[in-house]
Formats: sequence, C-alpha cells, structure tokens
Amino acid sequence: MEVVMDNLLDVGREFGVLTVTVFPYFFLGIATGAAFAAFLPERRLLFLSSETNGFRSLTAAIAAAALLPGCSCATMPMAAGLKRAFAPRLGVVAAFIFMSPLLSPVTVALTWAVLGWRMTVARVLASFVGSYLLGFIVNYFEDWFVRDARLVTSSPFAVVEEDARASSACSPAADLSGERSKAARFWREFKAIFRSVTPYFLLGMAIAALLSALLPEDAIPQYLGGASGTAAYSLAALVGIPIYVCEGEEVPITYALIARGLGAGPALTFLLGSLGTCIPTILMARNIIGLRATRFYVVFWLVFAVGSGLLFQLAMS
Repeated sequence: MEVVMDNLLDVGREFGVLTVTVFPYFFLGIATGAAFAAFLPERRLLFLSSETNGFRSLTAAIAAAALLPGCSCATMPMAAGLKRAFAPRLGVVAAFIFMSPLLSPVTVALTWAVLGWRMTVARVLASFVGSYLLGFIVNYFEDWFVRDARLVTSSPFAVVEEDARASSACSPAADLSGERSKAARFWREFKAIFRSVTPYFLLGMAIAALLSALLPEDAIPQYLGGASGTAAYSLAALVGIPIYVCEGEEVPITYALIARGLGAGPALTFLLGSLGTCIPTILMARNIIGLRATRFYVVFWLVFAVGSGLLFQLAMS
C-alpha cells in the first residue's frame, strides 16, 4: 500500500511539474490562435481558405509554423485558431501542426551549437520536405479524411459558435470602434479555443506524467544508447511517443544518446520523432483534424522519422 501511495505521489508531482512547465507555451498558443482569428487581415490571407489550394497556401502555413516559437502543445491551439479564422484545407492545417514543433529560430540555433551543422541542416531539410509531403497527401485524400472528422466545432468539449456569431452580428458591436471590436473578438476566440483543447491537454499531461513517473531516470540514454542496426531506428522512433519533450529539450537528450554510442542516423530519428508524436499532441490533434487524419499523422511521423534517419546515416557514411 505504501508503494502505491508513493507512486501516486510521484505521478501527482510529475503532473504538476509538467503542467507548470508547459502551460505558458500552451497559453501562448491559445493567445496566438485567437490572434489569428481576431487580428490577421482576412483579405490578404484569403489564399489560406478552403476555396484555394496548392503550394502557396502550404508554404504560408509551413513558414509561419517554422517562425513561431512553441512546443507541440502550443501548436494545437494555434492550429485551432488558424482553422477557425480561415477554414483552410485539412492538409494546410496538418502541415502547420507537423512543422511547428520541428523548427523555430531558437531550436535551429541550439541544434547548431550542440549537435553541429550537419545535424542542423538535416533537421531543417527533413522538416520542410516532410511538411510539404504530409500537406499534399492529406489535401489529395481530404474527402476520405474528413468523412468522420471530429473538428473543433463538432467536439463534445467545443463551444458552439453560432450563438456568439449571431449575437455579434445583431448586437451594438457595430457601433464600437474597430479596435474594441477586434479586442472583443479576440477574447471570444480565446475562450472558445481554451474550452475546446484544454480537456485534451490536461488528459495528455496526466498520461505523460504517469509514464514519466514510472520511467526510470536516464532510461532513454541507458537503453537506447546501446542499440544498433534496425532496432536502433525502430526504438528511436517509438520511444518518443509516450514522453513529452518541450521545445529545445530534444537537443540535449539527443546529445546524451550520441555520447552513449547511438549513431547519427538513429539520433536524428529520435530528435524528429520525439517532437510531434507525444500523447498530449495526439489527443488534441484528434479534436482538430479528425480521427482518420490523426491516425495517418502518427504513422507518417514514424515513417518520416525513420526514413530521415536512414537517409542521414547514408549521407554521413
């Protein structure tokens, strides 16, 4: 009984630490998503809407994701705001979700400083190629993906928007200044996104805390660092799913794996795979891009991470 209580306390402490650590990024993601809906000039960004498709809309979403800082948990509320504001095609949203945790100016500089220019170039190239490929595939099969899609507006946790939109159209808001109207819309969008994704975020944090508390300290470098051959790539891709890696944290972990003897290819596989397939991200993605697209997203991540590592190992040999 005492052991069980100790484990529960460890899980509780881990949940608190994880939530406190990640929540600022999550909060920033919600604010950014609300800003997408409230402040971005719609006339200049109509090419993101569902009426248009192709390279230009994907490029805009991927570039924005690469420049905006934030971990994978911050990505989801930003994607929800993007979807609410412009209703882009599903592949555009998926590409944004894919790219955002992979690259930011800070993580690129950190990778260069700690892991060297070769790993940095491989990370950047793989991120852009993977984002475009995912976006084009999801757009091409969009009709199939959205058949059972549970998007933000259809989630049991989501806010029904019709009443808010109707009230804004019929209320004295038209008499307000443009700035006050935008501020009111920002807070309305902020509350809607917060209520939509927070339950999935907290559930994901609870599961991640449970796994982190049960996982022995230094277990990843200890066991994965000695892997070799095909097993190294498979383990490197799979081990990132249950853990949560915050922005920049993947770099020192990858460095520790290389110091333990893991090859450059499997190390890149872990670096990429640990960023986009954590449990909180998967749970929130289901609410934004739908169940089928989320399943494909996870499988694509695993194939992408292993394939990138194999190609990098070939290039280095």
